[in-house]
Amino acid sequence: MNDRSKVIACFREAGFRMDKDQFEHRLIAQKLVYLLKLKGVECAYPFHLYVRGPYSPDLAREYYQHADEFSRCETESTLSPAEADSVASLTGLFDKSPSLLEIGATYGYLAYEMHQPPQQAYRAVRRMKSFYSNEQIVKGVNRAKQYLFVPTAEERAALDAELQEWQRSGIQSMRH
Repeated sequence: MNDRSKVIACFREAGFRMDKDQFEHRLIAQKLVYLLKLKGVECAYPFHLYVRGPYSPDLAREYYQHADEFSRCETESTLSPAEADSVASLTGLFDKSPSLLEIGATYGYLAYEMHQPPQQAYRAVRRMKSFYSNEQIVKGVNRAKQYLFVPTAEERAALDAELQEWQRSGIQSMRH
């Protein structure tokens, strides 16, 4: 499967029919693909940080040259269950909101590509995206963290232990 086919399959799964003539659609396309790539969906488009967040000129060239395919979501390609889950999780959290995707993808770039500590990445996003409200920035960053965070086995075990303790306490309080 080539990268264009995979991206179109992702857009189809997300219910996103791209119109290359709309700025917001181009922004959504770039940020969806970037966040999916961070989550492990394979595609070779290189991304760099620009004013509006991570951007791939190669991806832009594809959706301009193959605009019909992108707008109709026509492809023979299908996604693996894991890829489809990544798309569903992303669209569930960000609801294809251009501002939240821009903020989340920018945070993801700084934290995961540039390996900035979370607080430093957050402050950089606030500085770079000062035209968005603090509420939007917090929401976008939190959704990026929720989408991208994969707990280690130790973290998962600690969470499970804590949840079991809460469940025991809840059951005991119901008995009394």
